[in-house]
Amino acid sequence: MALERKKTLNVFKEAPRAWGSYDDYPVGPAGTDPMPHLSRNRVAQPFFLVSEEDQVLIQMSGEGEIEFREVEPSRMPLEPGDTVYVPAGVPTRLVPRGESVQIRLKAEPPAREAVAWYCACGSVVHSVELAPGIAQAEYHRAVTAFNADAALRRCAACGAEHPPVDLGDIAWLEVAGALREEDA
Repeated sequence: MALERKKTLNVFKEAPRAWGSYDDYPVGPAGTDPMPHLSRNRVAQPFFLVSEEDQVLIQMSGEGEIEFREVEPSRMPLEPGDTVYVPAGVPTRLVPRGESVQIRLKAEPPAREAVAWYCACGSVVHSVELAPGIAQAEYHRAVTAFNADAALRRCAACGAEHPPVDLGDIAWLEVAGALREEDA
């Protein structure tokens, strides 16, 4: 079931209709720039997201933190009403405490994105630039490849092997299907 794109949105009414964590479902009318993307998150984001364009994250409900790489501070708490500017090229990862709802403002048309996994030692374990298209399908493709190959999960710096990503609360394929239907 697709969410209806409209000029005004009650995120607290629409968020329960989300499929899983990190749906990043675009909820504004086609052509809106920046495009608001709605997510209801319950688990830690399975990777760091990197965008070639600036983004803004708005914490609507729940608490947690946003982790940054390559900038200080490296962590910032998130509470309802917080708005965080994310400069282009800065890897970020959301870690909710319980359930939270966020709006992420992204460039429209979509900017190039990449995903990355980091080791506790601070080194990049694996990163991949996503192909153009539906971001949720690309997130799924990247995580599936990471999960399937132990070599991709091994840190070159310290040798630690990272476990596969748990996709139990992620519904990217369903979201991608709804977005394809919407475009048809």
